[in-house]
Amino acid sequence: MNRIKRVSLFFRVVFQLLFVTWPIVLMMSWVNAPQPLILLHGIIQMNPIPATYSKPQAILHALSNSEKFFGFLASCMPMLIELFILYSLIKLFRMYEKGELFSIHHVRHIRNIGYALLIGQLIEPAYQLLMGFILTINNPPGHRFLAITMDQTNIGMLLTALLVILISWIMAEGFKLSEEQQLTI
Repeated sequence: MNRIKRVSLFFRVVFQLLFVTWPIVLMMSWVNAPQPLILLHGIIQMNPIPATYSKPQAILHALSNSEKFFGFLASCMPMLIELFILYSLIKLFRMYEKGELFSIHHVRHIRNIGYALLIGQLIEPAYQLLMGFILTINNPPGHRFLAITMDQTNIGMLLTALLVILISWIMAEGFKLSEEQQLTI
């Protein structure tokens, strides 16, 4: 049990650090855009511009401060979902850290993570369209474009989200059965 508590403490702290630093890093990367933000002596590079638009021929002008600002605001859509997932993980691992290994609250946090993953994949096309509009609106006519990409990563995330939701439902049903058996004499 002590090992579970130590590992849970470690991951909770990691998730809390990510929760605090993620918005700051995203903001810094937009200030530096379109160049990637280099952290930890080049170990981590962050480019807030989606890969579709990070090619040199996609953005044919220097990004203005207003474009960077609106790009940051658009990036907040997926970031808020990621922060919600981190928040749910922090709550989940805090319960593990306290020695609470299985309750209906665990199921709710896991279900919330699944729904957040699902919503994240559903809003991804809108995010990509908005980002394309923001980044290429000041390109010369004929060089503006919008793109929606769907690859195996998106499909994998959708399936993972549905699987997490299914597992949380099974856990909830198992918890109900366990409570019924404890009440049965």
